[in-house]
Amino acid sequence: MFLGIGIVGFLSGCATTPLDSGYTGPFHKIGNYYLINQKLPPEIRRVAMLPLTTTQTSHAALAGRETFGPILYGELTKSRVFEVLRVSEDKLSQWTGKVGWSAHDELPADFLAKLREQTACDAILFSELSYYRAYPPVAIGWRLLLVKADDGEVLWSVDEIFDAGEPQVMNSARRYALENERANAELAREAGSRTGPLFQNKVPGLDWLNSPTQFAKYSANAAIETLSVK
Repeated sequence: MFLGIGIVGFLSGCATTPLDSGYTGPFHKIGNYYLINQKLPPEIRRVAMLPLTTTQTSHAALAGRETFGPILYGELTKSRVFEVLRVSEDKLSQWTGKVGWSAHDELPADFLAKLREQTACDAILFSELSYYRAYPPVAIGWRLLLVKADDGEVLWSVDEIFDAGEPQVMNSARRYALENERANAELAREAGSRTGPLFQNKVPGLDWLNSPTQFAKYSANAAIETLSVK
């Protein structure tokens, strides 16, 4: 069985939008994604997430694969679009004979049935780190494919590279960082803490542009947002 990624070029103009922080657009818009009928079917409640793969062989890319897999899982879980069951490499090897599968691989004939049987999932998520530049400006590429577990129909796909050197991406990453810092500060206030994040003497979101881990959170979140595009 072969699953090809159906990518729809969805090119949108970048609107200039004011933000409380003083940031204005343009902001980054995902260029290549597909969402069936512009809405995920309501019966997709449980998703089996396969281990993150990469075709890159550099030490940085391999390290990034190990680091970014949990980040992608965390952002998917926070989205609450569906329940996410993370399949370990050991379990995947036990069930299918390999520790990792790409959407471009020739899959065993019983691949979908086996995953459905073992996880009771409604859909299966293939994930790939398609590009990674660890040094500033950081760049991360996500290639994600969600298919129905019963027949392999493509439900959602994203193929996008986020480059912190691009102004639109920089604006979006800083906005995301600022929103998270404000949320954390609010939680700290509610908990009675006086040590919440402050914005004095620093540029909000700058550390997100220089940190691969933080930038991965932003970029994964941005990719996942296309699951609920209006």
